[in-house]
Amino acid sequence: MNLETPLGYLLCRARRAYKNKLMMRYKENNIELSLDQFIILHQVGLNEEVTQQELADYLQKDKSIVLRQISALIDREYVIRSYDKKDKRKKNLLITSKGYKVLEISREVAKSVSGELLSGVRPQELHVFEVVMNKIQKNGGFEVGVCCK
Repeated sequence: MNLETPLGYLLCRARRAYKNKLMMRYKENNIELSLDQFIILHQVGLNEEVTQQELADYLQKDKSIVLRQISALIDREYVIRSYDKKDKRKKNLLITSKGYKVLEISREVAKSVSGELLSGVRPQELHVFEVVMNKIQKNGGFEVGVCCK
């Protein structure tokens, strides 16, 4: 298979377009989240009592990088750490009511941004895009789906 434009370039440009538009909309809506913080908050919202290590593993990011993002979410009181009931060495992450409110608003903004960026894309094209993106993730060693189920 041969692409006219390298895959990495296409993915990078698409991510940048999404991130720039999302950050602009977050700023307009007074949402204090980076894209990485939104992704982490989203995963914590989906997975009650997820651990920091599970998030780092799922996101395939260095634990220290994920820890800094989590600390920022804790400082804003969107997330709290609690010790695991079975293993006191583990720290679980729980979303707070303030975190749920921010997550709900940020998801709506993200949904709106996605709609803008996907304007003119037919449902069939979107389905093919999703299939291809899932295959790329799987081929790259990423688990497709939700973290830590």
